[in-house]
Formats: sequence, structure tokens, C-alpha cells
Amino acid sequence: MDHVARSPIFDGLDCRLLTAGADTPETRRRLDDAVSLLCAAGYVVQADIVPGPADAAIARRVEADGIDLLVMGAYGHSRIRSLVIGSTTTELIRSCKIPVALFR
Repeated sequence: MDHVARSPIFDGLDCRLLTAGADTPETRRRLDDAVSLLCAAGYVVQADIVPGPADAAIARRVEADGIDLLVMGAYGHSRIRSLVIGSTTTELIRSCKIPVALFR
């Protein structure tokens, strides 16, 4: 992702950028790159790395911080893979009691 277009649909909203997993130099670099892109597009961003599997860690943070809209990227897997191991996106839609906007 080289460019983030500013969308008026998100104007005025607080932007919390979360990634789940281990806090490694690579994870930190990717998070910092994403923050830079969003800031360049005019967003004020608070970023954090939360430990644990993405579905559980993000759902906990959404509830604990009173977040009222979850915006996330989604990418497809085969139906067989999703059936066997599940889908983080599907689990977040199920577990979060707030609107979820998905971008592919």
C-alpha cells in the first residue's frame, strides 16, 4: 500500500490502529509504516500492538476501549482452509457487538 486516500466518511473519527501478535521489529516496522501512511493522509492515529491471536485480542480491545466502529482489511482464503481453520474476519464479525466495515 503506497497511498491512502482520505475518505470523508471517516472524517472526525478517532483512529486506533491495532495489530495483533508478537511485538517484533518487523511487526513494529509494518505498524510504523501504516501509521506514516495514515498520518500523511491527514488522520491522527494512535497505534498499538496487542498480544495474542488477532480475533480474541482485537475483540477484547474493542470492548475494553469502547470502540464503536471496527474497520479492517480482509483477504480471502479457500473455502476448505476457512472451514478447517476458520476466519479471523468471520470471528471478529461474530464476536464484536459493533459495526464492522471490511475492505478488500
